[in-house]
Amino acid sequence: MSASPAVMDTVRETTGAPVPADRDERIEIPAKWRIGQMVVIGLIVLLAIYYNTVGWHSAAGESGAEDSRTIFDQVGFFVLAGLTLLTTPTAGTIALTTFYEAVRRRWMTALLAFGLVMLALSTFFTWMAQGEEEKFLRDFGVGFIIIMTLLMSIFLGVALVPPEIERRTIFTILSKPVNRAEFLIGKFLGLCMTLLVNLIIMAAMFLITYAIFRIRREGFGDAMRIDPNPGAGHPGLGFDLLNLSRALLLHYGQLTIMAALALMLSLIVTNITAIVFCFVAYFGGQASSYWEHLSGESAEEGHKAEHLKGPMQGMVKVVYFMLPRLDRFDVRQRLVNDIPIGFNYIWKAFGSGLIYVAVLLTIAYLVFSDREF
Repeated sequence: MSASPAVMDTVRETTGAPVPADRDERIEIPAKWRIGQMVVIGLIVLLAIYYNTVGWHSAAGESGAEDSRTIFDQVGFFVLAGLTLLTTPTAGTIALTTFYEAVRRRWMTALLAFGLVMLALSTFFTWMAQGEEEKFLRDFGVGFIIIMTLLMSIFLGVALVPPEIERRTIFTILSKPVNRAEFLIGKFLGLCMTLLVNLIIMAAMFLITYAIFRIRREGFGDAMRIDPNPGAGHPGLGFDLLNLSRALLLHYGQLTIMAALALMLSLIVTNITAIVFCFVAYFGGQASSYWEHLSGESAEEGHKAEHLKGPMQGMVKVVYFMLPRLDRFDVRQRLVNDIPIGFNYIWKAFGSGLIYVAVLLTIAYLVFSDREF
């Protein structure tokens, strides 16, 4: 349905003048869509109840290092519910269009195909770690998927909105009953959908390859056997597959942060600059614990660890609070040492990540809403 008057179309086509983004002519949200939103929000509420009653405790045998509840955990639920409410049918249509456009990109197909081939052949590299083939394979597989999907999130994220502006198709889109918030949310959700599909495909290939390697090496019975004495033997193939799946789920949270960052930066600086800043933010975020230590925010033996003084410490604190805590999403050390990844650990990382995503999308909207193209 076209909501733009003929006069406005003529002005736009002849002068190229920007079209107001927010119009009085809106598409009414169908009742079925609202019901779907309420169902999703209901599930989020149930998840919040589970987390605050049972889920914040570590299960038996899992690390209790994350057994605590913070305000950030609760805010994460509100952010997730808010994003659900802001996702209108228009935003959903833009998300699907963005997804279809992304999967048709040749470099994306080539990157995915290369990733699948390397994961399928990953068992041939186990000779590099004689005696620790399983640990090497887990670390290699997860690390390779992280690198490949990270490249996808950054390069796709910076290429979502600028081409629309350069080709001037943004005028056609915003001339319809689409406001700028819906446009940005749709683009972001389409990117998240693309990353999720690619991550699932590569994760499936890796998990199948790892399972086949273990079964061919040990036999199905021995591979699935769980040693009754903790620490005396390996907890079994089922434990490995579950822990690897949780680690890759955590990585998806990391991808959404980088996608939001790339989208925001693409509206402020050039694509090349945005890509550079994204990589700087990624490696800086992976070293968040180091920045925390330098800023004096970390506690050691009951007191603040202060290694810098004066203005330098203040600058480090600014860097620490601006960077995302991406180190919380990287659990390869736990995988190598067979440490379980509990639900409480996963949600704590996701909760803080959702807050960071909300801040980035808000900044992107403020920049985009004032832009005259």
